[in-house]
Amino acid sequence: MASADVVTDVYRAAGFERVRLERLDLDVCIGRDMAEAIELGMALGPAGERIRLAGDLGVQKTPDVRKALERAYQPFIRPDGVFGPSSTWVIAAEAPGAGR
Repeated sequence: MASADVVTDVYRAAGFERVRLERLDLDVCIGRDMAEAIELGMALGPAGERIRLAGDLGVQKTPDVRKALERAYQPFIRPDGVFGPSSTWVIAAEAPGAGR
């Protein structure tokens, strides 16, 4: 859904009209500190999913994955937490016949 054209096409295919998109880029807090950010990455991110899928080998590699996440998150540390970049669409569209 990174492409405005794809998102617009999806909305139009669902019957919406006058589809308008505005891109919103902002930093999202992924942890109040590094430990919390790593826990979130392990719980929700692809790193944790790989570990779960790898079974015993994943369990063995968990410390290495945690270290890799810590290295990856270093550039995103701020005084108020660990913030990663994000982007989303703010979408407005009209349903046919609504309000008429």
